Amino acid sequence: MNNTDITTSQFRELSRLVYAESGICLPETKLGLVKARIAKRLRVLRINTANEYISLVRHDAGEFRNFIDAMTTNHTFFFRENGHFEFILRHVDNSRHLDVWSAACSTGEEPYSLAVQLLDNAYNFHVYASDISDSVLKIARNGVYPKERAQRVPLPMLRKYFQQGRNEWKDYVKVRGEVKKFTSFEKHNLLNGSSRQQFDIIFCRNVMIYFDNETRQKVVLNLCKALRAKGYLFVGMSESLRGIEHGLKHVSPGVYRN
Repeated sequence: MNNTDITTSQFRELSRLVYAESGICLPETKLGLVKARIAKRLRVLRINTANEYISLVRHDAGEFRNFIDAMTTNHTFFFRENGHFEFILRHVDNSRHLDVWSAACSTGEEPYSLAVQLLDNAYNFHVYASDISDSVLKIARNGVYPKERAQRVPLPMLRKYFQQGRNEWKDYVKVRGEVKKFTSFEKHNLLNGSSRQQFDIIFCRNVMIYFDNETRQKVVLNLCKALRAKGYLFVGMSESLRGIEHGLKHVSPGVYRN
């Protein structure tokens, strides 16, 4: 029987490891979440105590990646905070090629939401998507999702850009190949410098709420370096860059321009 109890000192050590790698702060209110996710790893590995698991995470690079995956994966869905995509359609010209970066893309719903709406409005573009987690990137590349994740997608777009699963897959949808052609996914840690290229539009939404001010400052500066002149940075609707040095102009809720 696994002992999934986590002491305060063990929780602080796990939190320290997550912060050092990803910049994500785990306050003690997240103890229940950490305990639940660690318990899954204990069962998979047939390890009995949190101490054994912490030792493994410290010394095994593969399990360290699994641990970071478990701690940083968050639920998302298609067309989340869709006002931002509508802002692009209203304010960004579709006559030139756009390089778009979906940073911290999780399981891929955000970049695919971008892609289908840009495609549907005759934009010439490519969406580069990145995340720190290998497991979410695998899901994103595969492009298969429970149907409820796509319930906000208008029916005509759903039929045009997604395949409906059949038989045992009847409760799932799959992003069509013609959408995937305009997207690419790679692993990237937002703390480890800026992207290798420049972008017209960058999305980094609903992730900086997990960072402290020092980490937010570092991430925002890295994003600004990757943003072209007159480019747009989108953060979550409930987020702002207040208290952060960035040199961008605030133009709409969650929208900043270089």
